[in-house]
Amino acid sequence: MPKALQGLHIAVTRPAHQAAGFRQALQQAGAEVLLLPLVEIRPLDNQAAIPLTLAQLSRHDTAIFISANAVEYGLPALNPAQQTVLHQMTLGAIGKQTAKALQQHGFTANWVPAQGFTSEDFLALPQTQHLAGRHILIFRGQGGRELLADTLRERGAQVTYLDVYQRVCPQIDANHLKYLHEQRQLDIITITSSEGLLNLLTLLENPDWIKTVPLLVGSQRMLATARSAGFIGTIRIADNPGDEAMLQALIHWAQEFQA
Repeated sequence: MPKALQGLHIAVTRPAHQAAGFRQALQQAGAEVLLLPLVEIRPLDNQAAIPLTLAQLSRHDTAIFISANAVEYGLPALNPAQQTVLHQMTLGAIGKQTAKALQQHGFTANWVPAQGFTSEDFLALPQTQHLAGRHILIFRGQGGRELLADTLRERGAQVTYLDVYQRVCPQIDANHLKYLHEQRQLDIITITSSEGLLNLLTLLENPDWIKTVPLLVGSQRMLATARSAGFIGTIRIADNPGDEAMLQALIHWAQEFQA
C-alpha cells in the first residue's frame, strides 16, 4: 500500500535545530524532503542586559515564555538561586509546545491555553483577565509583537521584557528552488512563521514564480501574510504549526492533490 505522502516533494522551512522530527515524520510517510531553514535562531549579539534583568527576578511574581526558544535560551541564563525563585513563580506558556519545553527542564506552566498557540489565545485565559498588582517578566526573542505586553498592562500588570535570543534571516542560497519548481520537484512549501515566509521572498528577491507554489501555513495570520505578499496559489492551513498538525494537514492535502 502506498504511503500517505508517497512521491511528494515537500520543503520544510523550520529553523534547522527544530526540523529533525518533522523531517522524519514526512519521510516515514513517503515524502521527499527538502530542508530550507528560513529563520535562524541565535543568541543575542549583546547579552549584557540579561544578567541585569535576572538580578531583579525576585521582584516579579509571574514569568511568561513566548516560545520553546525562549525556554531553551532563557533558562540557561539563570543561576541556581534564580532557578529556585522561578520555581516559586506563576509560569505562563504561549502554547503547549512551550509548556512542554518548560516541563522538560523541570518547570510547570500554570497558565497555558488549552487550544491555540498565539498571544490572543493566551490573553483569552481567565487567569489573565484581571492582573492588578502582578509583576510579569516576559522571556522572548528580540523584537516581535507588542500585543501581549500592551494588553497585560491594560489589565493592570507591570510588565518587563527579557530578550534572550534573536531571529535572523539565514545566509543560505535558496535559488535552487526555481530549478526544483521547473523540474516539478517542489509540490508544497511548509511555513511555520510569517517571518520565515517573508525571508523566503528576500532570499529569492521576490520573484513571481514562487507565489504560485502551494503553501501549507500554520495559522490564519500566516495566511494573511502570504496573501498580502502576493501569493496566489493554493494555501492550506493547519490547526497549528506543530509537527503533528502540519503532518495531518499535508496528508489531507495530498489526498485531494492525488485524487
